[in-house]
Amino acid sequence: MLLTQKKKPTKQSAKATVDPYTEIERARQQKQARTHYVHRVHKRRIILLFALLAAIFLVCGVQIYQARQSLATTNAQVATKKVKLKKNQAQQRKLKLQESQLKNDDYLQQVIRQKYYYSKNNETIYSLPQDKAPTISTK
Repeated sequence: MLLTQKKKPTKQSAKATVDPYTEIERARQQKQARTHYVHRVHKRRIILLFALLAAIFLVCGVQIYQARQSLATTNAQVATKKVKLKKNQAQQRKLKLQESQLKNDDYLQQVIRQKYYYSKNNETIYSLPQDKAPTISTK
């Protein structure tokens, strides 16, 4: 069995057959391959960081846009509610004035006479052209 086995070359005999130029060339290629690998890794990391940054800016931009739209809608609602409030306040002032006037007997008597054509006993009511009562021609 010993005769059929080949001898394995040892590490020392393999190194002895390689000349110093190939050793230097192999070291330079390994260094160049390592540098190339490091550049690829750095480039990949930079691209990933920029992609992450772009995604963050996109999400923040969308949220800012939605917040502005919501703010614009709310401002429009506030404006319409303010107009409605002013209208209701004006109507309330008008009704309070009318309420205070209706407590006055002279004013109340005047309103009843004009609106409902109320008359006292033996009194005749005439409608004159300057009256603001609707006529056939103004309809």
